[in-house]
Amino acid sequence: MPAQSIRPLILALGVALGPLVFALPWWVILWCLGLWGYSLIRGPSNSPIPSRAARIIIFCVGFGLVLLSAGMRFDGSDFIALLAVMAGIKPLELRGYRDSMVTVFLAYFLVITSLFVFENLSMTVYLFVSVWVTTAVLMHVNHPHDTLHAQMKFSARMVITAIPLMTILFLIFPRSSGNYLGVPWIRQGRTGFSSAIRMGDVSRLVVMDAPAFSVTFDTAPPEPGRRYWRGIVFQDFDGETWTPVRHQSIRRGTIHGETVIRYEVILEPHGHRNLFALDLPIRAEPKATIMDDHTLRAKQTIQQRLVYTAMSILDYRPDGTDPPGQPYLQLPPDRNPRTAALGRQLSRIHAKPEARVHAGLKFFRHQGFTYTLRPDRLGRDAVDDFLFVSRNGFCEHFAGAFTVLMRSAGVPARMVGGYQGGRWNRWGDFLTVRQADAHVWCEVWLGGQGWVRVDPTAEVAPERIDGGIDGLVDGLPGASDRVRDHLLSRWIEHARLTWEAVNIHWNMWFMGFSAADQIALLKTMTRWWSGVRWGLVPLGLMIAVFYLLRRQRRAKSATIEDQALIAYHRFLKKMSRIGSVKPPWHGAWDFSQTVIRRHPALEAEVCDIVARYLALRYGREQTDDALKTLQRRVRRFHP
Repeated sequence: MPAQSIRPLILALGVALGPLVFALPWWVILWCLGLWGYSLIRGPSNSPIPSRAARIIIFCVGFGLVLLSAGMRFDGSDFIALLAVMAGIKPLELRGYRDSMVTVFLAYFLVITSLFVFENLSMTVYLFVSVWVTTAVLMHVNHPHDTLHAQMKFSARMVITAIPLMTILFLIFPRSSGNYLGVPWIRQGRTGFSSAIRMGDVSRLVVMDAPAFSVTFDTAPPEPGRRYWRGIVFQDFDGETWTPVRHQSIRRGTIHGETVIRYEVILEPHGHRNLFALDLPIRAEPKATIMDDHTLRAKQTIQQRLVYTAMSILDYRPDGTDPPGQPYLQLPPDRNPRTAALGRQLSRIHAKPEARVHAGLKFFRHQGFTYTLRPDRLGRDAVDDFLFVSRNGFCEHFAGAFTVLMRSAGVPARMVGGYQGGRWNRWGDFLTVRQADAHVWCEVWLGGQGWVRVDPTAEVAPERIDGGIDGLVDGLPGASDRVRDHLLSRWIEHARLTWEAVNIHWNMWFMGFSAADQIALLKTMTRWWSGVRWGLVPLGLMIAVFYLLRRQRRAKSATIEDQALIAYHRFLKKMSRIGSVKPPWHGAWDFSQTVIRRHPALEAEVCDIVARYLALRYGREQTDDALKTLQRRVRRFHP
């Protein structure tokens, strides 16, 4: 196939694959670029295409690389990688019209695949661009003599015309909840907390400016110092790693309080079942369960952006009559002896648990601890090294050490992971919580009060809690590599906030448009229709009658010569499917002789159809029976 025919097809594949660059392994991108480049270089030289055996070997190599990168197991992202590998190979076997059409449909499949991966506004706009370019290339394959520039214009008009119909279908077509096909399409795990935490894990998230979730409030938003977003509770400690309880029960107790906050969360996918809510949640829907440790759990892992509503009480008073068991006093034996000794000392000096907690916080406040992004390396007894040697760390260092200290003092304690703070968008009136806002704090059990939040980080760096991470991180040791928002110009910051506001409202409308919203819209339309139907029904009937009468007049006014020409064009279209395209300068008879020389087996049928067409078009015997015979012969003609 000549290079000028290959270039539009590779253009369609490249534009369709563009959004998936962010979801594909790097070697897949190089694979496609290399094979497409070879196809373009091979075109002008008219060198033969690789043999079938060579193409099979190339595909097996690509399939093997996909298997290796997938770890010998397939999920949605690996199927997308395999589809991209096939898109890279396809231009190597372009030989005719059929291969070109398959390549175009492969580009459409890549466009559809992006719908399974991306849901934000920018990618949605880009998908229109992909459909526009691919449709223009489809026209070019079927009409190669026309210019691609003119076909791009016509394709743009088609896409713009289809937008109203697409909007109507989005609003009224029956919807189902859940993601497409109910499968995870992209392997997650790039955001949020995992099921285990070690000292140093949270500090790595601070350099990530990616959003974790966005929140809009139905009530007044809480003050920055009260924005604790609860996600996961860590109970077990083996000396290095904190892990949560494996099997939890649903919360049965009652939470009391007065300050109720109602809000809606748009959570980015993170590959776990943990949801995030203000401390403490009292209600969440849909498909969310409040567990016994006051965390939210989804029914399934979060593989796509999720929208849920929640209610929380900030000044909560949980039931404190049922003390926790031994697991919240558990510590590994023969680990961190100095911390254990300090805890026993606190228990001897202070009889009440409240006094031990205050003494522990006082220790953090007055012993020269430093809040830093780059803490010192710790040894086997990490808590001892942190409390008595380095005394510099991030929130997980303070929370983990305080929890161990309290358990050593006989006070039940646990760690809570989530986020604290968030960045308020004044243009859209919503809060964006980023990975940089990741935070860990503690909870201690006090008789009559239940689990009480204690944040030792607030004793060392109170500005982190009241002002958020942005105002503090620039002055922290080890923060020199982080991009600082205040270095950006004011207009860039305004543009960022504006786009963030537009994108979040798009997500709320597009993702939040559920089946219930659709039913409510249809009910509104029904009430509106009941008021105007008596005027629209007669008008619609008049338009329908006018259309039918006009169509009937056009059918009667069409001459036999015109209908014969329509039948002949159908014949030409069938011939083009086997590669015989009639040049504009050829007459009907000359074209039939060309077809007979190329395809001798079609001589009888072609001569019969062309003769009847010429007789009807230019002869004297123009009857309805002759026209029907021509139309029947063309309809039964299958080259």
